Amino acid sequence: MRQRFNVLTQLTQTRSEEAAAAERDPLVQLCAFLVGSEEYVVDIMRVEEILPPQRLTPIRGAPSFIQGVIHLRGSILPVVDLRKLLLDSDAPPSPKTRLLVCWLGRRRVAFAVDRVSEVVRLRRSEIKPAPAMGALGPAPFVVGVCGSPERLKLLLDLKTLLLTEMMRDSGRRRRE
Repeated sequence: MRQRFNVLTQLTQTRSEEAAAAERDPLVQLCAFLVGSEEYVVDIMRVEEILPPQRLTPIRGAPSFIQGVIHLRGSILPVVDLRKLLLDSDAPPSPKTRLLVCWLGRRRVAFAVDRVSEVVRLRRSEIKPAPAMGALGPAPFVVGVCGSPERLKLLLDLKTLLLTEMMRDSGRRRRE
């Protein structure tokens, strides 16, 4: 009987140690997608839904990375072309193109991506710091890297990416 009690005590201690370890290093879920041949991830808590391409209404005078706007269940959302932002490419949409409707603060924005690939579940400690990108350090919108060495994924901060590009675009417009 005593031996059985010891086994149960050890099992309980092991489970509580595992729970404490999981609390210190929580599981995170990331939405993985491709832009060109590069794979990126964003926090899945920012993603509201994934849509097939929608009918766009272009906005005259908008920055080049804004494809237009869509009407989604009573709301008007801007559509940002991540191919234009990340690759400086005007590639046409493919059959696998999707719109990631994401929350950026209190606003929703649709991001056009080439393909959504998977939901990645990993421990926070598995996300490595962003690599240095030249003399200025890492790109401000790349906040980490995860995945296997053969298939690295860049963790994006979409809000910072958009703000960076909007400031760059306003600077270009002032010079013109």
